[in-house]
Amino acid sequence: MSKKLLIGLLVLVLSLAVSLGAFAATTLTFQSYSNPTEQVAQFIQKVLIPELQKAHPDVEVNYVYIPFAEYMSTILQQAISNTLPDLVYLDNPWVPQLIEAGVFQKITDNVMQDLGEDFWMDFFPGHRLLTSKDNDVYALQVHTNNLAIFYRENFLKEAGIGAAPKTWAELQDACKKIKENLNLYGLMLYAGADEAGTWQFEPFLWSNGGSLMELDQPEAIEALEFVTGLVQEGYTPRDVIGLKDQGDVTIWFMNGQAAMMINGNWEFGWHLLPDVLEKLGDVKVTSFPVPEAGMKSAVLPFGGECVGITTSDSEKAKYAWELIRIWFGEKLDEYYEKWTGHIPTLASYAAKIASKRPEFEVFIQQAAYAVPRPPMGGMDKYPDVSNELALALQRSLTGAQTPEAAFKEAAQNIKSIFTPEEYEASKARAREILEEVLARAKGQ
Repeated sequence: MSKKLLIGLLVLVLSLAVSLGAFAATTLTFQSYSNPTEQVAQFIQKVLIPELQKAHPDVEVNYVYIPFAEYMSTILQQAISNTLPDLVYLDNPWVPQLIEAGVFQKITDNVMQDLGEDFWMDFFPGHRLLTSKDNDVYALQVHTNNLAIFYRENFLKEAGIGAAPKTWAELQDACKKIKENLNLYGLMLYAGADEAGTWQFEPFLWSNGGSLMELDQPEAIEALEFVTGLVQEGYTPRDVIGLKDQGDVTIWFMNGQAAMMINGNWEFGWHLLPDVLEKLGDVKVTSFPVPEAGMKSAVLPFGGECVGITTSDSEKAKYAWELIRIWFGEKLDEYYEKWTGHIPTLASYAAKIASKRPEFEVFIQQAAYAVPRPPMGGMDKYPDVSNELALALQRSLTGAQTPEAAFKEAAQNIKSIFTPEEYEASKARAREILEEVLARAKGQ
């Protein structure tokens, strides 16, 4: 082959490579802990991504699943190693910490220009608080949820229980009758050593006047004594400390191993789908039990996930925002009505969905008394505070420590997370929020 011909071929190959490169796809990574078979993940993969690709055929989006238990540590490691994905879907309590860590990109201008200030102000206040800082928006909360008691009506009737329990005493009595008459567990709950374990305990803690920042006080210890007693009496299985996620609770419930369970409204979009509900035939929902008769509602944490942009690449960030805009724009109605068991984070949508999905009634009513978790436990340090509570819960439920000893140790560990000044300020803020919400829950 002549030198001239060889050079010509090399030029042609290079030209083709450059030409093909110009049309190469922009690839986004969307990281989430929603299992690919779950409704939210299905919505992202079957609705959002194809909708983005209609307008931008050259954009590819890879959905990456990481289990919940590994998720937060993975993101922090990715931030340190500069290997963050382009978008993340994650639990709302982590957002303040990740804002502080510089993980999220600001999306203030995107929100205000494409969705508008009225849209932003339609979010419930707690959701705006968690996803913004210093008047800048860093993420959007796509849905919210809270906890209630699911029960099998036929089991309660067979056990001689006339109505679903409304107070702690009624819950304990119902569990006793179910154990004695049906040889079933009265109540399933989740008590893993993670945020979900803390989340399921917080309604007991806060409704009794206990604070995450004051776990060594009587109100907190009483709450832990109550939950520990359910396990000690055999009303709740010890297995609850080893469950992998809250969905495992529902499996026990569906299999008829427990007559009641603590779980969230997302289960209507995960395990308790219409065909399952029809097969079981007797699943009902009642409000979370309160410490004493007369309280209007338990004080509940609100849950739900947020979505945000983590890439600093302007081209990728443009398409990442477009995906979020589609979610909160033309596909929002479809998401809430067909693809999820969650409650809208926008006030106008919550009212609309309430009329279409009656199974959400209890959860929407309770949302008025639901509070954001981070301000109740040190804001960006909340994950560390939560971890201490979750570990103390496990020590108490296993019998390794008494409830009092477990919470006194946790209280000391929590204090060490803060400087003295930070601790006192965080304690005062948590107490202020708690007393305000408790007053409303008690109808004062």
